[in-house]
Amino acid sequence: MLLGYIRGERRNMFSKSKKVETEINVLLDEPLTDESCTKMVIELVKYILYQKQQIPIAYDALAQFQTSVKATDKNTIAFKTLTNTLKSVSDNLFSQFFLEGCDVKEIAILVGATVVSPKLCVKIELPSYVLNSKQHKEYQHSSRKPLVKLMRSMLECDEFQEAMNIPLSITNTFIMLKKRDSNPVSDFFVPKSQYALPTQTITFNIRLCQNNQVDIQCTCRTLVKVYHDSYKIHTTKDNDEDNVQYIQRSSSPSSYRWYQSKQIIKGFKYHL
Repeated sequence: MLLGYIRGERRNMFSKSKKVETEINVLLDEPLTDESCTKMVIELVKYILYQKQQIPIAYDALAQFQTSVKATDKNTIAFKTLTNTLKSVSDNLFSQFFLEGCDVKEIAILVGATVVSPKLCVKIELPSYVLNSKQHKEYQHSSRKPLVKLMRSMLECDEFQEAMNIPLSITNTFIMLKKRDSNPVSDFFVPKSQYALPTQTITFNIRLCQNNQVDIQCTCRTLVKVYHDSYKIHTTKDNDEDNVQYIQRSSSPSSYRWYQSKQIIKGFKYHL
């Protein structure tokens, strides 16, 4: 009985000493385009789903496996639902970067029954240059490099890997955005008035940083002018506006609020 009490006290001491929020810095060597950012988030969701046992095997392996299974199979239906949901989230997240008056500051991935009491929270802080991603194109700045940087940073974080190794029963995964939006109606991301991320949930804050030591050489602006005449030509005035936007972001945090995706990502087990 005494031994059990001592063990219980040790567990309590361990849980109290455990950090609730851990920062993971990801140093990028080039601009993060809107396409790269979207792909990074979706791949991170897939990784978390597999590591937290929300899907039976890794997503890509699951996609390959489904090609040899009958369309009426229960697992095929569940996987198709998952695929459609991820595509919908991806498309709508991508569109947020092009909405006039929309300024996305953070993206959060919450795993748990509800957004009020999730078991895990992974936040991604978006640097200001993501908002100006129309200056840079995907075919000049591949999404592979930022993704590799992200995965390497997560693998090197012992706390993150420890959290990923803790099994979790089948539950929900929510995608949320913290943004400032002048649009009165949001078709996909619904505003959550007065919402704040839980403070007692195990949280990982992924900070995307720009490596200022790297001299970025690209012809994106020239390509935009030649091949994308519909885009606004970037001038010195545009750069001044971008700087003002950055100052406003820093000085008025209260203008940002959380929005929740209408679609919830559902985990599933393999049915024999």
